[in-house]
Amino acid sequence: MTEHTEHEFTIFVNNQPFKTPGHELSGAEIKALAGVPADYELFEVNGTQTSPVSDSQKVHIRNNQQFRAIPSGTFGQRDVTA
Repeated sequence: MTEHTEHEFTIFVNNQPFKTPGHELSGAEIKALAGVPADYELFEVNGTQTSPVSDSQKVHIRNNQQFRAIPSGTFGQRDVTA
């Protein structure tokens, strides 16, 4: 089976769009793509639910997938400016 790389996916990290041909990316690769500091925590957002994504964890990429990257130790704090 050949891999189709001509299709690009748009993912969002902190509401900013990024394009990738990758069908599967690690948490570290997602942070690098978005220019997020390596020590930030990454979360996948599904509606009102968030799931942590470790640097080594592989994520199956879907178009318009949402992620949040935040400084370590700040999970659970509310952003009153959003």
